Amino acid sequence: MKTYDVFGMENSLIDIQAFVSDQFLAELGVNKGIMHLVDEARSRSILARLENIPTETLPGGCCANTMSTIAFLGGKPVYTGVVARDRYGNIYETTLRKYGVKTLTKWVDHGITGSCVILTTPDAERTMNTHLGVCREFEKGDIDLDMLKTSQVFHTTGYMWDTDNQKVSAIYAMEQAKRFGLKVSFDLADPFLVERNRGEFPQIIKEYIDILFGNAQEVMMLTDIDSPLDAGKSLQQHCDIVAVKVGKEGSFILSETIEKIPGVPVAAIDSTGAGDSYAGGFLYAFCQGKSLVECGKFANYIASKIVTVKGLGFHLLNREAIQRELGIIAS
Repeated sequence: MKTYDVFGMENSLIDIQAFVSDQFLAELGVNKGIMHLVDEARSRSILARLENIPTETLPGGCCANTMSTIAFLGGKPVYTGVVARDRYGNIYETTLRKYGVKTLTKWVDHGITGSCVILTTPDAERTMNTHLGVCREFEKGDIDLDMLKTSQVFHTTGYMWDTDNQKVSAIYAMEQAKRFGLKVSFDLADPFLVERNRGEFPQIIKEYIDILFGNAQEVMMLTDIDSPLDAGKSLQQHCDIVAVKVGKEGSFILSETIEKIPGVPVAAIDSTGAGDSYAGGFLYAFCQGKSLVECGKFANYIASKIVTVKGLGFHLLNREAIQRELGIIAS
């Protein structure tokens, strides 16, 4: 009997979210809709430009968002990462615990907690400016193997390939997860990451991954196939399950069969965390023994809810109503 559903590991980043105009992005000189790695000086410069714009601060990072989604739905996730003993580190730890995530935090007494400044434009597209801070100091010795073996699934993302020691840690965790009999789940996470690691990700998928998440752009870029479905078919030859997100149209779940899961029509105001929540909904349902069709429906549904509020604003959603709608609790 496993104690936890999903053991997540990745960059611990505090999300600083703001709604801005396209002109604001142009003035900053950033490309819209992708993640930019920035140094501390650049991060501080962007924050200074936001001085008179309302912002919201929440714990973030792709994997932590996925673990928060699992907890929101009623699951039992574990999350491990690195933060500094500063204001943002304290907010990160306290809020994740309040969400219901079991934290295995590595605290350091130097540097600053990593941050991601998320700039959302009126079309609900988000542009991320990430300063990793002490995230880069995660090492394989920081992984609690006793806790890992009590989980059903190990989940991480392409963001662990930002530095060599993080990559080594991720591969080691995958190896140990396979040794313990866990399923290994991997989110490609961003076209920026796929472009940088397209030589290495295919081998990682072949060797370790059981469940793969990617959006249309990511899977097409990784495979050089100009069709999300055909790209997903190509990747599914090397892992058990591939979930390909195709925006408002929903998603494809590819395994021994191919299932098209329709999208849920909503008025989106912010796409921040949509893909992360999709993975969380899928993995929650998977750990409850649901069919792959049901996993896809859970994933689409919770992702459709998170885009109707600012940021990964679980506190802005009616948890009980969502759990009833999904049949998690009785009506």
